[in-house]
Amino acid sequence: DSGDHLSAEMLCMQAASAVQQGGLGQCSFCGRRFVCTRLEKHVSVCGKSQGSSRKVFDSSKARARGTELEQYQQWKSSERPQDKPPRRNNWRQKHEIFIQTLRQARQVQQVLSKGGKVSDLPLLPPIKNPDYVACPYCRRQFAPQAAERHISKCKTIKNRPPPPPQR
Repeated sequence: DSGDHLSAEMLCMQAASAVQQGGLGQCSFCGRRFVCTRLEKHVSVCGKSQGSSRKVFDSSKARARGTELEQYQQWKSSERPQDKPPRRNNWRQKHEIFIQTLRQARQVQQVLSKGGKVSDLPLLPPIKNPDYVACPYCRRQFAPQAAERHISKCKTIKNRPPPPPQR
């Protein structure tokens, strides 16, 4: 009680000086200004609210509580792997590949418009997709999920055709 009483006295002194300056005192927690008579009440409430942080209310969890949906959500969350690797952000590389493809297409169009043949153009280097995974057995490139399926099958193939030529 004595701590509260001293702070109340200090608040009143601050408020009294504020009254002389314009009748307002400033809250030490939030910085807002109040009339002397209301400042003490505000500081006591503001101090309590500043000390505690409330959890965010999830209405979908509250609705599911006590139903079969709650059990399903718990089962689903335990089944899903929580340690997903972060997705690589390689937009710059994809952008460069896109620009390169457009330039090559423009070059082909120029040759065709001049009456040339596409076969006269030099061979274009293959475009590597950084998201693709190479099969260790046949060296073909696949998207990550397709690579998982393919590699397990490709591993057991006995009469494998030769791998594609390296460029």
